[in-house]
Amino acid sequence: MSRSYKKVACCKDYNRGMKKSANRYIRRNYLFVPSGMAYKKLFCSWNICDYKFLKSFSIYKNEFQNYSRKKYSDKELYRMWYKDYKMK
Repeated sequence: MSRSYKKVACCKDYNRGMKKSANRYIRRNYLFVPSGMAYKKLFCSWNICDYKFLKSFSIYKNEFQNYSRKKYSDKELYRMWYKDYKMK
């Protein structure tokens, strides 16, 4: 198991539905794609994933405690933040 982690704490919104529709669009509208990676040039990648959230642990902790009914300890909150924002 790798011990690497993200250098910048960010969480991206991976919209799998848009990726699926982009692949479907390429397959149906283009008869021939020159190589396996050329589909990236035919469809704008900004339409697939364009949300990125940057939050420090203190901001995450304040927001989570304001909107959550269940109370978590700081250790549990840090683990949840680490899982979403620092782990690869």
